[in-house]
Amino acid sequence: MADRVAVSWKGQEYEAVRKEGAEAMQTPEPVWQVTREGAPITSFAAQPREGPDQVREKIVEWLKANESRPPLDVGRQ
Repeated sequence: MADRVAVSWKGQEYEAVRKEGAEAMQTPEPVWQVTREGAPITSFAAQPREGPDQVREKIVEWLKANESRPPLDVGRQ
């Protein structure tokens, strides 16, 4: 199981960090927090035994689904 996953998509670099407990802030359950240039843009629930490829796939799916959002709006969910 990975604690960090990097994704490159359309010339942008993204990083997901697995957080648990107090680090997860809004939920006691583990989450993946996705950032771009250190700024959080989204997070999603971390699944047990989730591998890096599965996390990358979820991030790319989210990026594709939110591609038309204005850059300043991304992360305000």
